[in-house]
Amino acid sequence: MSCTEEPSALRIANGDDVAILDPLLATGSGDLRVMQALHAGLTRFHPATLQPEPGLATSFTSHQGGRRWTFHLRPDLKWSDGTALTSADVLQSWKRLQNPSTGAPFQSWLADAVFTATSPDTLEVSFPFPHPQFAAMCSSPALSVAPVPFTPDAPTSGPYQLESRKIRDSVRVKKNAHYWNALEVQIPRIDFLTVESQFTALNLFLSGEVHYTPNVPALAIPKLLEKFADAFQPSPQFGTYFIRFNTKKSPFHDPLLRQQFSAAIQRNLLAESVGAGRMPAWSFVPPGIPGYPSASLPSPPQKVIDKKIPTHVEYLYNSSELNRDIAEVLQHQWQTNLGVSTRLVNQEWKTFLYAQRQGDYQISRSSWIGDYLDPMTFLEIFQSHHPNNRTGWASAEYDGLIQEARQATQQDRRFQLLHEAETLLLREAPIAPLLFETSQELVSPKLKGFHRNLRGVVDWSRLTLQEEP
Repeated sequence: MSCTEEPSALRIANGDDVAILDPLLATGSGDLRVMQALHAGLTRFHPATLQPEPGLATSFTSHQGGRRWTFHLRPDLKWSDGTALTSADVLQSWKRLQNPSTGAPFQSWLADAVFTATSPDTLEVSFPFPHPQFAAMCSSPALSVAPVPFTPDAPTSGPYQLESRKIRDSVRVKKNAHYWNALEVQIPRIDFLTVESQFTALNLFLSGEVHYTPNVPALAIPKLLEKFADAFQPSPQFGTYFIRFNTKKSPFHDPLLRQQFSAAIQRNLLAESVGAGRMPAWSFVPPGIPGYPSASLPSPPQKVIDKKIPTHVEYLYNSSELNRDIAEVLQHQWQTNLGVSTRLVNQEWKTFLYAQRQGDYQISRSSWIGDYLDPMTFLEIFQSHHPNNRTGWASAEYDGLIQEARQATQQDRRFQLLHEAETLLLREAPIAPLLFETSQELVSPKLKGFHRNLRGVVDWSRLTLQEEP
């Protein structure tokens, strides 16, 4: 792992090795932090309020309750190589996302969209049903503007461009002089360091070798709260830590068995012992959405016939102290409450992600941070053919509820349909929520303009780095 000696470079303990540099395909939180530096959308989130505001587009307008959107691009937009960036480039990027052969996890966002460039700086987007959150979705890396065909060293549209990448070491980005708001970008370089161990990340932070780390080990939290109140301020996040069951393989093709494994988890004890400030989750959608009646886990099922309970199972997780600690607690609880022996399988991030996508697991840890502040961003991913499903579970009833919610024009009706979908998801139990996520970011006092928020979004273009706090 390399730490640059340049005092003007921002250094991030980014977690797992970056798996992919394509914004259309990235899903991991570490990958997305890099994508937010390299690729810009038509809108961008305000880091304090999370409200979408102009990005590559200087203005955006919703028509017909969100069925149609108009975006006006900024004049004289350029890629990082200085060539012109127009509405035609946006169309190409979005058509690539829309194409099922791309395998993009968020292909469904544009699956039913029709878009046209009415001029080099004007874009019209139409949907058959309301998309009231589309402006917020345009702030996501999935809808950012990337060249077609895409290569990792292709020009970028964001505040930074790729300078170098060292596998299992670091990704370095440098300021994009052609970014639409380049004058705002004060930090010339950012090093995203591969640091899988939270203890290593903490030590790097305390020694001043990194300025930001998104996670800390649970054992360190009391001392951090006592000694580093300015740098460490835990706060709720719009995210859920959960497990997936592989419903395509025995024994978890049986929903009653999945329910039994979920019911055997003592979530309060899990949160108290290893949650590191996270709260036990009794629903999949986190609380706090005004007007949305969150579902809750069903009552424990009748005891599964003993012969149906396997003697042993495998639990897959990716490297981190938190993931290991949670895995060990689950292992103990399933042994105690079900008499099941659990083999823990640890893999590095890219291998883990591939195994999960291929269905090469029995039970797997997962987490999801909402892409926008609405229950749909959690519930749409468990549609039968959604790339982010990764459980093999398919329900025509569930798909119908999600589709009906998309078509609903009244928010109360829409929320009721989504509540019914979440209730069905928890009853069928292809997943089991464990904990609601909490932001545990360590932020150097030297880093100015940083805002903690529900989504963990960092707008690197708005930060400044002062060597003397």
